[in-house]
Amino acid sequence: MTSRRTGQLVAALIALVAFACAAWAARAASIPELRVYDGYWMILGASLATLIIAPLVWRWRRELSLIAITLATLIGSVAPLVISAARYRMPLRARLLGAWVLGGADVVGPALIIGFACLWFAIRKYEPRDISTKGTV
Repeated sequence: MTSRRTGQLVAALIALVAFACAAWAARAASIPELRVYDGYWMILGASLATLIIAPLVWRWRRELSLIAITLATLIGSVAPLVISAARYRMPLRARLLGAWVLGGADVVGPALIIGFACLWFAIRKYEPRDISTKGTV
């Protein structure tokens, strides 16, 4: 087994653990009596945003595409909370704070970002740039 394959497996395992942690936190923090499912909405939003952006940034350098994937995950996980705040005419700060304290966003958000970043490392192949072509992109 090559070191590349070992690195991919380690990154995939870390992603799996992070996604499991996000799912566990979303389940633990959900309040079905009040229909509060913030963690699940964050998982759905981050997954959709990442699935939309991934094909667009696939041919970019791995470092730049990782930044795009991380930003898409962050924006996608916060977007359902922003939409919910606008829908119920709540102050955005109060909605985000409520999700952070009650909805499990304090665990789900970072776990999703770590999970999708590690998944990107597991999927994307590292291709070093040719040093002899200085000045080109």
